[in-house]
Amino acid sequence: MTDVVTGGLVVLDPTADVPREAAGALPRPATLAGLAVGYLDNGKPNSDRFLTLLSARLREDGALDAAWARKPSIGRVASDETLDDLAAQCDVVVTGVGDCAGCCSCTVRDAIALERRGVPAYVVCTTEMVTTARIAARAAGVPELPLTVIDHPLGSLTDDLLAARADVALGQIRGRADR
Repeated sequence: MTDVVTGGLVVLDPTADVPREAAGALPRPATLAGLAVGYLDNGKPNSDRFLTLLSARLREDGALDAAWARKPSIGRVASDETLDDLAAQCDVVVTGVGDCAGCCSCTVRDAIALERRGVPAYVVCTTEMVTTARIAARAAGVPELPLTVIDHPLGSLTDDLLAARADVALGQIRGRADR
């Protein structure tokens, strides 16, 4: 993403430095059992708690926690160093949670950057951000990037509601196996 400053106005171009050719998403593994799963928390309120709950459910399925990273800013893509570290340590990465336009676009871009490093990524976003996520994926050249969609919102949820959303995400991740 590049910034263009024009007389005090900053215009962000989310398509800058993005390949124009379309590419498919990497195939999803048949199961996450025995695989090293990484988590990239975008820093939204409750995203850390949600990912922790999802991680516990994936461990019950036999997945192995491999690495955790938290971005310092919700409105920026992860650093190359963070993405390289996750790609080196993980078989797959779960990234999220996109529940506003800026963080959702960056979460999608992070997932695509991981996929281009050879690591399938599961993008978690909320129902209100599906269109934003699809636009960001199309602009980045991966129009068919699979999304894991949970109900909106995320930030104000109780533990019980977060747990229910983690269950929904788990079902979608399981159902996407080998696609």
